[in-house]
Amino acid sequence: MSGRTWVVCRLREWRGLSGRVALFVYRRQREPFGRWIHEHVSSLDVELVRVRGIGEHDELTRAGLERLFAAAPAEMFPWLKRSLLRFQGMPHVARYFHYDAYLAAHSSFTGVLLTDVRDVVFQDDPFLGLDQGLFVGMESPQLTIASGVINRGWMRDAYGDAMLERLGDRQVSCSGVTLGDGVAIRRYVDLMLQEISYFPFSKMKSRSYDQVFHNKLLHCGEMGEVHLCQPLESVIATVACLGPAQLLLSPHGMLLNDDGRIPAIVHQYDRHPALVEAFHSRISAR
Repeated sequence: MSGRTWVVCRLREWRGLSGRVALFVYRRQREPFGRWIHEHVSSLDVELVRVRGIGEHDELTRAGLERLFAAAPAEMFPWLKRSLLRFQGMPHVARYFHYDAYLAAHSSFTGVLLTDVRDVVFQDDPFLGLDQGLFVGMESPQLTIASGVINRGWMRDAYGDAMLERLGDRQVSCSGVTLGDGVAIRRYVDLMLQEISYFPFSKMKSRSYDQVFHNKLLHCGEMGEVHLCQPLESVIATVACLGPAQLLLSPHGMLLNDDGRIPAIVHQYDRHPALVEAFHSRISAR
């Protein structure tokens, strides 16, 4: 299934039971997504959550809305700024407002997973045996904030050269997959929204770098105690920057950690043709 949407997944209890998948979709996406789910995974508890955003409108309407919002006194009224960012912000930023609203309506969730969709594969229940707290996916240890051109540019644009100098040698954490108990995830979403809302609407409406806020919060110690999920050593295997020789598959086409165990989540698998072939073959055989 393709589409620029996101998932919130929770367990009914902390151990072992299947949970709910909430997909945030535009109105035009509800019918095709619903049909695909019915045909392929009808037994899964999936909620299609309709969200509204500037991206669901045609080009002429978008242009008119952008001109209207540019004249709005967003910085004078925090509630207005949040509403505008939720509607006009880039998907990587707007999703945190949707997470916040959804979790506020489901405060009893015991475990929550915030994840990208297109490049994520699940090999096991990510919450099985997981401790409480916040878990974030780490990129290859060789990738630091300063060494990667994209992350370096994001950090400089958001926080300036001083913060880049301070955090430049830190390992990059990918914001695409984050999980934990309900309390930890709610606090994480609150922190992300505080960072997003700090910057002027005129800037944030065109920025797609939630990852820079994620890394600033992590490496400045503002997340508090957090579990760093190293690739091929943990529940999250973030594999884009790993070499093909580092990727070991089981006879059944499952990616293995270095210790031979199976990571529950494989993120960025589509950067590796061998993983694409293995996963697609395994899924198609079911």
